[in-house]
Amino acid sequence: MKKALILAAVLFTIGLKNSFAQTVTNPDIESTDSPTSTITKIETDQQYTVVSFRHYAGSDNAWAVLNREIYIQTDVDNKHYGYVKSEGIAVAPETRNTLKKLNDKLEFKVYFKKIPANAKTIDIIERAGKRSDGINYFNFYNVDVTHSSPGDKGIKITNVELLPPPPVNGTEQPSSDGANGMANAMGAMGPMYASMAKSLLDAQFAYFKQPGKIAEIAKLNKEYFDALTKEGFTNDQALKIITANSIIPKSASINGQ
Repeated sequence: MKKALILAAVLFTIGLKNSFAQTVTNPDIESTDSPTSTITKIETDQQYTVVSFRHYAGSDNAWAVLNREIYIQTDVDNKHYGYVKSEGIAVAPETRNTLKKLNDKLEFKVYFKKIPANAKTIDIIERAGKRSDGINYFNFYNVDVTHSSPGDKGIKITNVELLPPPPVNGTEQPSSDGANGMANAMGAMGPMYASMAKSLLDAQFAYFKQPGKIAEIAKLNKEYFDALTKEGFTNDQALKIITANSIIPKSASINGQ
């Protein structure tokens, strides 16, 4: 009888362990190397840990692809819980997903080997290490797998546009009046301001065309984004701050009126 009770207890414990299932929605993410992506759900069942991602196009004709080397590492140990399969995203090197327009959305799932039930945070690493070529990998750090957050952590990418100088009205109204004379003088300065604006834009374009300059700016913005999220801002808030208060000076607006 005693042996039967012990056996029943062991089987019950094993059953509890095997039946462990947990779902976390919109988990908190301390930082990421993919500012246009977020995690919407993490599910752990008897076989897998399934991570649902949402990725947004950062520009027109953007692309996304997943590397099979992606893995999970937990706060429990240094073991890598590797890729098993995925749904909804192209896997390198065979093909890639193309997102035609800015803010187009791609939702996909990645199945990993099951993580321990006592894990509290995880890192998801597609490719470790800092990049200087402007390519962003699906790397997420200190992701909370114990608490769900309300609401959808959507991300909206805003295009930065360089606008041409305003049109210049070259029509002069002759007048001997002092005020009209001043207006005519200001109007005559229109072409000069237009020329200055063109020179400024040409200089900026030449600057950005320098080898490695775009990658350097992207890296700087990435570090800015990481610093904001590390200080507690959400991904959406950090993107809005970067868009509204870029650390790269914006084009000066020259008005020839």
